[in-house]
Amino acid sequence: MSTLSEIAGITRDAYYKWIHRKANIHDDEQAELLKAILELEKKHKWTLGYLGMTTQLAFENKLDFKAGLKRVTNCMRNHGIKANIRKKKHNRIKRHEEYINDNLLNEQFDRQSKNEVWVTDTTEVVYGNEQVRKARVHVVMDLYGRYVLSYNISATETAASAIEAFKRAFKVEPDAQPMIHTDRGAAYCSMAFNDYLAEQNCIHSMSHPGHPWENSPMERWWNDFKLVWLAKRVRPKSMAELEQSIQQAIKYFNTERAYASKNGLSAEKFRAQAA
Repeated sequence: MSTLSEIAGITRDAYYKWIHRKANIHDDEQAELLKAILELEKKHKWTLGYLGMTTQLAFENKLDFKAGLKRVTNCMRNHGIKANIRKKKHNRIKRHEEYINDNLLNEQFDRQSKNEVWVTDTTEVVYGNEQVRKARVHVVMDLYGRYVLSYNISATETAASAIEAFKRAFKVEPDAQPMIHTDRGAAYCSMAFNDYLAEQNCIHSMSHPGHPWENSPMERWWNDFKLVWLAKRVRPKSMAELEQSIQQAIKYFNTERAYASKNGLSAEKFRAQAA
């Protein structure tokens, strides 16, 4: 032992003191933090980044102590833990020269109470085992808390399917008369859809052509839905499995995922503050 101590350049007393040392409080907390981070990453399919992890740790009360963004970031970096999400590809969109002055929302996305503004959009998803099939998913979201009120699945984008999504939303909030913001898709420009909104005493606001950022909360939700949810799961084999996956996704993003932008709360709990 004397030879090893000499090689290491330390005294025998220092060596024995080191091997018999007791873990301090900080070491115990770091071990607890690492364990909690690994549990949450597994639960959330390795989609939580540094800020998302910090928020989720607080939301789910995973720790007996407070861990800030810097501490969580250092722990994740030191152990090579990072969100496994493919970055969304941004295609250049040719901007149209036509400007129509009917964007009444004007990118005022932060609302003070629920049911002031609902936004909606549709996106294409695929399902099927041997033969790949396509479907359109319509979603209606309340801007307050970015809470999804309803959805509808259809074979194609039609006014009838868009209206059905809103009928389901009004079953959740029957007394609401929100402003409705959409893009300029054919379904949303149709007479049938606009007549329906008029019957509900709703004002219709529309993004300008080629301006997806004018409905960015909905675009952000689609991004999370596809990259955080669908990309981490096996493709649904049937329409029934697809619908089940969409229901689970909406529940997850409404009730289980915490957001720093919502004061560390889920969309459901943030929206409940307005009740």
